[in-house]
Formats: sequence, structure tokens, C-alpha cells
Amino acid sequence: MISALAVVPPERLEDALRELRNELPDELQPVLDYFEDTHIGRLRVHNDGSLARRDPLFRVSMWTVSERTLRGDSRTNNYAEAAHRSLQRRFRVEHPGILNFFDGIRSVQHSKDADLERYTAGHTSEGKKNKYVENDQKILRILGNRDTNTLTETMRGVTHTYKMNP
Repeated sequence: MISALAVVPPERLEDALRELRNELPDELQPVLDYFEDTHIGRLRVHNDGSLARRDPLFRVSMWTVSERTLRGDSRTNNYAEAAHRSLQRRFRVEHPGILNFFDGIRSVQHSKDADLERYTAGHTSEGKKNKYVENDQKILRILGNRDTNTLTETMRGVTHTYKMNP
């Protein structure tokens, strides 16, 4: 359920973290500690007794996808990774020389120009696979029920919508 923290609104992260501490088995507490240190910031007590969080390695704004999910935007950077793989295939080498680089860029430009012409002619892109569209809809339904569900129920529901790669 730790990965479901990504769809929790930032203003509810404190509550979600507290609920996870109570919900997770002891064996997973070190993983939650690591996540808190790295992505949220560990709580510390100041000399005056006030509490504040240390700065995390990765700010919440860098990894939260709560708003993006509700807007229907992509939660991943898979599109960027796909573009990168496409460039690598066109260059045919790991580190292209300047001429190979320009040839690769020209090839990509021609391909994108052809895609634009197809789109202009009324053709549509392939879009997401059905299983991903259905998964997105499930997550949106779960998040739509967060007023009636507890944070734990919401995080558990989101977690059940996908499988982590081993």
C-alpha cells in the first residue's frame, strides 16, 4: 500500500502515513521509514518542542500524482521513455556521432511529420490499451469514493488495481 501514497492528496499525507504505520506488518515498517525519509521527510522535534519535517530527498511535488490522476493525465513518464527508446533505435548506436545524430533526428522528424499528416487526415492514434484504460477508470472510481472510504480503504483499493513488477 506504500506505493498508493502517490495518489493521496499532499495535504492528507500525514494522515495516510499514520494509518499505514498502524496497518502495515512489522516487516514492512523499515520500508515505510525509508519512504518517509526519502519522499516525505522525517519528523523532528525542535528545541522549543515544536514538530517539523526534515526536507526529503525528493519533494512531494516531484512524485505525487494525485491531481494528475483526478485530471485524467498520465501518472507515469512511459511516453518519454518510449520516445527515448525510439531515438535509440533510430541512432542504432548507444552514443551516436554528430552525423548519426542529425540523421536520427531527421528520421524522427519525418516520422512525426507523417504522424501529423495522418492525424490531420482524420486518423486517430492507437491510444492506451484497454486494460490500462479500465485500470485508470477503476482508480478514478476508487478516488471518487474517498469521502466515504477511509484513507486506508482508498489506498488498499488503489493497490489492488495493479501488480508491482517483481
